[in-house]
Amino acid sequence: MGASEAKKKVPIKEGLFKVHTDEEEGYLIGSRCKKCGEYFHPKRVVCANCYSEDMDEVALSTRGKIFTYTIARTSYPGTPLTAPFITAHVELPEKVSVISLITDIDLDKVKVGMEVELYFWKAREDGEGNEVMAYAFRPVSN
Repeated sequence: MGASEAKKKVPIKEGLFKVHTDEEEGYLIGSRCKKCGEYFHPKRVVCANCYSEDMDEVALSTRGKIFTYTIARTSYPGTPLTAPFITAHVELPEKVSVISLITDIDLDKVKVGMEVELYFWKAREDGEGNEVMAYAFRPVSN
């Protein structure tokens, strides 16, 4: 890869999110049931509410609120995370709860109900020189 070539950004797991690019904002990929209107993340092929198979793929909101959280004091093997770190259930306006890393905040400042926004970060590079991207939430900067 030449020095002037931009590295390709790829999601850490296909189907969870669309990576932010210079041309397009990134978002979490969800699904919405055409029959009952329920939203899900990650996307589903069958509605867990009404069992309909008539589902649409949708872009979920990039802002939400912390519903609950925990502070991990031990790192997980095989991840780029260093303890301590915050994980939370973030409730999006679609009433979808997303489990996510919370960053850019002191451990003692995180609060239930806090507004957070989605962003993407480079977790590692793969064997082909691609930037493997992950998502997290951080406090909304007003």
